[in-house]
Amino acid sequence: MAISGPVKATVVIPTYKRSHRLAALLECLARQDGDGLAQVIVCDDGSPDDTRDVAQSFAAKLPLVYRFQDDLGFRAGQARNMGIASATGDVLIFVDDDVVVTRDFVSSHLEAHRNGTSPKVVIGFRHRTHDAGHELPELGEIEKLEPDDRIAVLGMNGDGLPTHENPWLFVYSCNFSVTRSAPELSFDEKFVGWGLEDTDIGYRLHRAGVPIVCAPRARVLHIEDPAPRDPFRCEERALTPSYDTYVRNAVYFMDKHREDTAVRDWVCKDLRWYIRDPETGSFVKNGFANDVSSVIEHSRAMFRELGAENA
Repeated sequence: MAISGPVKATVVIPTYKRSHRLAALLECLARQDGDGLAQVIVCDDGSPDDTRDVAQSFAAKLPLVYRFQDDLGFRAGQARNMGIASATGDVLIFVDDDVVVTRDFVSSHLEAHRNGTSPKVVIGFRHRTHDAGHELPELGEIEKLEPDDRIAVLGMNGDGLPTHENPWLFVYSCNFSVTRSAPELSFDEKFVGWGLEDTDIGYRLHRAGVPIVCAPRARVLHIEDPAPRDPFRCEERALTPSYDTYVRNAVYFMDKHREDTAVRDWVCKDLRWYIRDPETGSFVKNGFANDVSSVIEHSRAMFRELGAENA
């Protein structure tokens, strides 16, 4: 059944110590076309700075809700779950705190949910820049900048998505939306640190029969941080975080869905590029295809240790 009549969105934004970036995103959301915003929920992952004040300064411009959890490490999935629990919109749009969006970003997501059957997952794409001067970018401006890896696989407008055998691989938390009535709409809070909590929810939604489609106009512009938390943008060993949480989360994702050979094959193919640095004990990339079995076994041990610490 398709969504009919007026459709409203709740935008969910996990954030941590990026109040200046958050302010830029909230300003974009305050200037959206149409009346599709039901809520903007800022989900604070324990920021010790002025994040609360910055968020609440937009209360006169936006239907803003602020939620806070204690700083117990990088817990983006749990932060997003606070937003899910408070959401009232027909559609939940997930974005990160370090992006800016166009005037029709929300309406582009909502339009994709109006077409065809419901519920569904709608993915948008991401482009990157080191220039923080993009306050309310136009679509054409975004499209000229560095595209994310999904565009190389799926094409500029996502034309390859309908025929891809594993569309869940392209559900990135920086820019996707889902109908609030969808099953499996909760992030697994055992994913601690950076990586793959979004792939996991995309996988579970897909397995539950929720179609994954693309909204080509719903693009975000990611403002690169000089020392990003995303390890794929941190090739220097001295930068934090290391690849540890990504590798550990990848193995947890594989073990959680161990009956699916597509998940196993994807994780093993990816993790062969990592190796444990004997000097630091952390996972790094050494430019070679390594013995993935040793990577996996060490990661399982790390996950068991993490569970013991949290017990």
